Amino acid sequence: MPTPTPLIPLLALLALLATCSTAPSGSRDGQAAPSAAAFLFDGSSTDAWVMARDGSPCRWEIDAEGAMVVNVGAGSIRTREAFSDFLLHLEFAVPNNPPEFTGQARGNSGVYLQGRYEVQIHDSHGLPPSDNLCGAIYSKAAPRVNAARPAEEWQTYLIDFTAPRWGEDGVKLANARVSVWHNGIHIHDDFEIDGTTGGGAPEGPSPGPILLQDHGDSRVRFRNIWIVPR
Repeated sequence: MPTPTPLIPLLALLALLATCSTAPSGSRDGQAAPSAAAFLFDGSSTDAWVMARDGSPCRWEIDAEGAMVVNVGAGSIRTREAFSDFLLHLEFAVPNNPPEFTGQARGNSGVYLQGRYEVQIHDSHGLPPSDNLCGAIYSKAAPRVNAARPAEEWQTYLIDFTAPRWGEDGVKLANARVSVWHNGIHIHDDFEIDGTTGGGAPEGPSPGPILLQDHGDSRVRFRNIWIVPR
């Protein structure tokens, strides 16, 4: 059986980030984009996104600080473009929901890689690591440490993703693999994802979009989203 295509070696990843250009005004706390990056959201427009349900124009708003905010109840959004292997960067801030919002209703969203594999977003500061809290590969793997900051503080994900490999007959030869840095802390190291996570689209050989989740209860904010396909 063929071995999975390796992720970008750490030294190569650091070299890539060393080529970063000046960050846009909306990227105050996060990693500036390397020259090879394509911006999915830079604070000026949601044109790179559509509603995940039907492909209609994005109905999430941009607030006064240039952050894209979940329009609770409107539905999740996805990129117009689809991707295979990539390095993805985004910043997010979870809201400080009222006390009656408990469990999975606290600051919940998610980043779905190819629309299939969720890296969880959640108000998880100070909690033990879990496979359904911030930084988790949802229901598959808890982060090695909980790197979550308090609600309303900006946080970063840097996600290095390698898509599954498929044979010409449509049979999967190798699972997807992912490494994740949360606020600069390495929380997943080349983790093998053995199938889609909850709510994810079915696996297949075609590329897929980046999806940001509307969980139905939390006005999570996003900024400085860029991707380097590879």
